[in-house]
Amino acid sequence: MAALQPEGAVDMNWLPGDAGGLDLDGLQNYFGQAQPGALSDPLLMQAQIPYRNAMPGGFPAPPPSANLFSSIVLPDGLNQMGGGGGGGGGGDDSGDSSGGAHAGGGKKSAEQRAAAVQEKNRRAQKRFRERQKAKMKDMGEQLEDMSSELSKLRVENNSLKNRNTILEKVLALRDEHIRMLQDEQQVFDLGNHYLQSSNQKLLTGGASGAGALTLGTTAGPLTTSEIKAVKGMPSDVVIGRWKETVRELGNILVQIEGCPDSNDTRHQAAMNALCQVLDSAGQLCMHTAVLHPTNMQKLIAATLDDGRSGVTAEDRTRWAAVTQSLQLSHDQRAQIVSLRAIFLRRMTKVMEERRGILAKLQMVNIPDRMMALQSVISETLKVNECTSELKANLQEEHLAGMEFIGTVFKTILSPLQKARAIVQSYPFYPDVYQIATVLALEKGGPAALESLEAATAAAAGNPITIPTAYKH
Repeated sequence: MAALQPEGAVDMNWLPGDAGGLDLDGLQNYFGQAQPGALSDPLLMQAQIPYRNAMPGGFPAPPPSANLFSSIVLPDGLNQMGGGGGGGGGGDDSGDSSGGAHAGGGKKSAEQRAAAVQEKNRRAQKRFRERQKAKMKDMGEQLEDMSSELSKLRVENNSLKNRNTILEKVLALRDEHIRMLQDEQQVFDLGNHYLQSSNQKLLTGGASGAGALTLGTTAGPLTTSEIKAVKGMPSDVVIGRWKETVRELGNILVQIEGCPDSNDTRHQAAMNALCQVLDSAGQLCMHTAVLHPTNMQKLIAATLDDGRSGVTAEDRTRWAAVTQSLQLSHDQRAQIVSLRAIFLRRMTKVMEERRGILAKLQMVNIPDRMMALQSVISETLKVNECTSELKANLQEEHLAGMEFIGTVFKTILSPLQKARAIVQSYPFYPDVYQIATVLALEKGGPAALESLEAATAAAAGNPITIPTAYKH
């Protein structure tokens, strides 16, 4: 305890020692060491007041008579500072409460900021959705406009394709016409639609030739001279007339395709001319089919360009293009397919009867030498009987085909479709069965190409009633 202390150090000998007693002399000396001016130093007081648990070395020295239990009268400055200290303690409490308020206010402010950010994001998302909706609307309108424009372009493209094909047919027919004129070493005006001198040379007589050339242009029943003219007309004349019909229809179709507006007077005039040519061609085919069936069959089987184009009648791709050019409606397609089924049923029956007739003909005994006249005549009667049956069978086949063709042309196709079918089918006669087969393939697939028996069995059912185009 008597050890030396550094200068300025505070004497702490009043603290309890190892014996546990309190040194009163040391305590009095401790209080006497503090300088009175220390209490007047505000920096010292500010440094000591906040540390409530610090050692009391900073208090001013008590008066000499003071003891541990006496009251210490502090100066006014210290009282104020003590009050300030109490106030400071209250300030600390109020600081705590204000700090809590500030913390609560900060939390509320954070929530407000979060709500403001959410509202801002919500408005931004709404604006974004509105912009996207407006953009989608614009894109939809653009798509509709582009789809409409594409549809118009497709229609125009198909029209141009049809017109180009028709022009090709017209040029081919014109080349054929020129070739025929050059072969006969005659000069004609290319605008002349009839082979006058050529047809007259092909005809057997002057009167019959005149009747043949005017056939199909007159309405009403045929006169006796016209009937004779049709029956005596060579097949080359019929084929030549048909070529002229195709060429005329091709020229008219070019005019119609170039002026598609139905309200235009040029379009109406072209349609009237088209109907007149179709009526003339229809009468020619009907009269020939009834009065001279063989000529009509030769016309249907003929290749009008003599095979120079290299195309074949069995080329289904070609007939698919012809079918597409007709632009048939759904009802027209269904009707043609139904007619095809009826035609196949009739042809199946015809072919079955023909097989029986040919089998009976094969069973006829042809004698090597004359034995008895009765036996020879008996076999000859069998041949005549089979011949009559075969002739009736051939006539039934002819009627089935003509009614099929006539019904399609007269009751299903429009005048414009008829003309397109005739021109687009060049160098062949319009093969209605091939067109119907293309439609059947589109509807039923490869099953439409089965044999007659399978096809008719599949099409069996209640037959529909159709008008007949040709009758006795």
